[in-house]
Amino acid sequence: MNKVANRLAIGAAASAILALAACGGGDQRLCTEANWYQTGVYHAQQGYENRLAKLQSICADIGITPQASEYTRGYAAGPTLPRLQL
Repeated sequence: MNKVANRLAIGAAASAILALAACGGGDQRLCTEANWYQTGVYHAQQGYENRLAKLQSICADIGITPQASEYTRGYAAGPTLPRLQL
């Protein structure tokens, strides 16, 4: 796998964790271990709306601020990168 595909695979895994954690007790792990760039890439490639506000709300509840610039950069770059094949 090339570097971009590798990073996208990690982003997909992080996003899956993110989606599950947003609904349960994994919020702290989600917010402390997320790769915000890759999460943004994954959300954009899946056609999701920008979810930064939701992530900020979830993480704020435990005193963590997501890296908005990295998420936004990834979300903007997502459509231009090779699509992850799941």
